[in-house]
Parts: sequence; C-alpha cells; structure tokens
Amino acid sequence: MQSTLAKSVFVGVAALSFASVAQLNANAATKTTTKSNVTLTTDATTRNVVPTGSNAIYSYPKTVKKSARTIASKATVAKLASSKSSKDYFRAYRVLTTSKGSVYYKVVSFDGSVRGYIYGGKSTSAFAGGLKAATTTTAQTLTADEQTQTYYFAKPGTANVTWNAPQYTQYKAKKMVKSTVDFGGDALKITSAATKTREGSRYVYVEDATHPSLSGWVYEKALSTTKAVTYSDKTDVKINFIDAATNKTVKTGSATVAASSTAKGTTVAINDALYAAIKGATPTGYSYNSADNNNKLVSVKTGDTVNAYVYATTSSKLALYAAPESASSTVEAGTSVPGTSVTYTKLTAANVDFPKLETSAYNFLTGRKGENLKGADVKTFATKNIATLTGNKQVVKTVAGKAVKGYYVYKLDTTKTFTDAAFGTTYNVPYTTTFVEGNLPSAPAAGNTDYLAN
Repeated sequence: MQSTLAKSVFVGVAALSFASVAQLNANAATKTTTKSNVTLTTDATTRNVVPTGSNAIYSYPKTVKKSARTIASKATVAKLASSKSSKDYFRAYRVLTTSKGSVYYKVVSFDGSVRGYIYGGKSTSAFAGGLKAATTTTAQTLTADEQTQTYYFAKPGTANVTWNAPQYTQYKAKKMVKSTVDFGGDALKITSAATKTREGSRYVYVEDATHPSLSGWVYEKALSTTKAVTYSDKTDVKINFIDAATNKTVKTGSATVAASSTAKGTTVAINDALYAAIKGATPTGYSYNSADNNNKLVSVKTGDTVNAYVYATTSSKLALYAAPESASSTVEAGTSVPGTSVTYTKLTAANVDFPKLETSAYNFLTGRKGENLKGADVKTFATKNIATLTGNKQVVKTVAGKAVKGYYVYKLDTTKTFTDAAFGTTYNVPYTTTFVEGNLPSAPAAGNTDYLAN
C-alpha cells in the first residue's frame, strides 16, 4: 500500500513538472521581445512629428519591459498634441520593432524636455499610431517690397538674431550669431519667407553679402528699411541732406559705401550702388534722385562728407465715386468736385471688397511738391488693380414687380479723360454701377486701402 501511494505521488509530481515546463515554454513563446532597435538615418527634417494624443511616452516600450517608466502620460501627451507652441514638436531618431511586429519610435521634444518611446503603428514606412508627421513651417510669398528693398536690423543686439531655422521649427535650431550689434550697418536682402505653423509668426530669410555667415532666418518685425547703426569712417560716408528749395540741411545721416575690411580714405566707386546707398538714407518726406544735376558726385572716399539735394514730397489720395444705375454720366476724373444733381456712392472698405495690394503698386501717388500727378498713371493703376469692384452688401431690390436678391458691381469708367493734378490733392476716379442678381461671391483677401481718401 505504501508502495502504491509513493508511486502515485511520484507520478503526480512528474505530471505537474511536465505541465510547468509546458507552461514556461508557452510563456516564452508569447513574451514580447525587442526584434530590432536602430538609429534613423533619413533626412532629419523629414522626421519632425507631433503626437496624436492616443498614446503615452515611456522610457522603453511597456509591452517589452514592464518596469518601463512613464515619461509623459496620455493626458500630458494630449496637451502636447494640441499645443500652440513650436517647442512641443518632436523629432523621431530611433525606431524599435518588437517580436510581434509593433513599431515604437524614440522621440525628443524640440525643447529637449521630453524624451522616450511612443507607439508608432505596425509599419516603419510611415508614422502612425501615436505619431503623425508635422509641418513646422508654411512657406510664404514675398511681397513686392520685400523682393526689392534693402533691410537692416531695426535694433541691433542679442534679441531677434538670425537662426539656421526659425526657433523651435527644427530640433536643435541654432543661432547664427549671439548678437547683431556688429552687423547693424549691414545691408540685408530678403530671399524667402515662412510662418511658424503653430504660432503664425512670420520669419524671413536674409542674406548678408558683407558677412555671409550671418545669413539666416529672422523674425520679420526685427527688420527695418532704415539703418540703425553708429557711423564708421572706415566704411561709411556722412551725408548732409539739403532741401533744394530752401538750401537748408534737413537731416544729417550716413551710408555704408564700402566693405568692412577697408580703411578710412579708401576711394569709393561712383556708381549706381553708391547713389543707391545715399538714397536709402533719405529722410522721410523727401525724394532723392541721382540724375539731378546738383547730385552729381566727382570724388568720394570713406570718411568723407557728401551733400545730397532732396525735394519735399507729398502724397495724393484717390476718391472712388460710383454713379447710380440710372445716371447717364459718371463724375469727371481728376480733382473736380462731384456734382450735386446726382447722388454718387463713395466706394470705401465699408461697402466694397478691395483686392490685396502692395504699397509699391501705388508709390506713383507720391511726388515732389509743385509737380503733377499724371492722370495716365492713375488710369493705368486703376485699370490694373481696381477696374471691377464687388460690393460687400447683400441687396434686395424690385425688378419687374418682384423682390430680387443681389449685389452691386462697380466698374471703372475708362471713357473719361484722366487729367493731371497736383501732388497732394485728392483725385476722383469714376465708376459705373450695375446690379447683379444672386448671392454675394466670396470676398478676396483683405486689401490695403491706404491709397484711398477718407
């Protein structure tokens, strides 16, 4: 009996042992392990990502290592996903694949405060799961002024320096210089522009021919068309701006006319570049023209003082008047006062959607006092930019006894003679009025209406 009992115990223990081994083998077969964990080598700028908010970030994939720490909870990651700050974008730099085919990316936030692994789907061909690709900037079109103007740092110093990418739009974006104090007199050319996707702030890329290593991205409002820098007799000339009508000096300034490596007394070539540098320092309210006989230069050296004769300027404004539909004639072009026999509609931003215009489009409205604004220039401008204007008010009028919904369209009256008028006066521009049946069309981008009289 004891023999039988012993045999039964042995068999039971043996069976239990075999079952345990089988269970261990089964556990081993189902355990998730790391299959690969490699550094990503594709272009770093293509690995900018943003969390979707559906997964937390861990020190190591939790499915592989149960002891992995939570770096950022799901709730925290959700806040990072909806953040309006570019510093909360991430860069993916490693990819881990588990034995069960899951993909995890090791990521770091652009400000370096968060670093860890996050679930990235089932394929390494594209970001998925807890991540999606991010576009940190949006390219912008340069304005006409930006394409042609020369710019300077408005307030040279340690704030708003140039970067190799707008701050926090790339991981480890870096400053090109620590301070712009030594470059305050450098002429800068804008070659491209972009807005930060999250903040909406606009940056421009500037090129510095004098110090190419300074070239980079800078906040657009850190620039000015006026040079703010102390005078250097090694590179600059002093300028006396003299009012040609009164022969009085209205401003003393300076212009950089030579490279920074030259010394005082270096001969400067008398060419378009020299005249352009002088023109760039012209005081507000005056115009400078190198073609004027009194502005011909004979010999110039760095450190010299030159005289530049300028002429006071004034600007005209345009008043747009539309005759009613029933009128047989529109207001005369020029400075004539609209007649009282017809009630004209003055077209302003309150009743018309104006197209987007750049300042350069109406620079012709500014000229020397005592000279005339050419009516032909007004007609050309109006024909090109504001020939047809759409009213921004929905109108209901009676047509053939029925109430009809529509809006007004105003068209430039090119049959009129556009006469010349003195700069500084308000110039009337004639329009006809037509009622168009239907709903208001989509409005164009908000326009610059600085050329219009109040």
